[in-house]
Amino acid sequence: MLSWCIALCCVLPGCGGPARAKPVKVDLARKTLTQVLDHWKSGGNIDELRKRKPEVVAQDFFWIKGMKLQEYRILDDGHPENASLRCEVELTLLPEDGGAPVKKTVNYLVGTDPVLTVFREMGG
Repeated sequence: MLSWCIALCCVLPGCGGPARAKPVKVDLARKTLTQVLDHWKSGGNIDELRKRKPEVVAQDFFWIKGMKLQEYRILDDGHPENASLRCEVELTLLPEDGGAPVKKTVNYLVGTDPVLTVFREMGG
């Protein structure tokens, strides 16, 4: 009877707790960050990334506000933090009003599971 209960528990939904994202794939995360920043620099729209195969979900409020990316420089190899790679990037942004370029150093969190994600850390 006990073995029957154990077998039943293994097939019932909810057993084992919530699924966790797998550890970040560092090379894929770096490649994804570069592709996203290249897309922005070339004048692409952030929403176009969701139509790619594989889909990329990105968030950067400078980009969403309409600022143009003139240049970027990835400052480190990134540091794995759970399911994300944290990368420091220097952005050279062109304001919407056509003002002088502005340099900002920001951090991006790049995930690779279950979908590709690139999110700018708040405060940068």
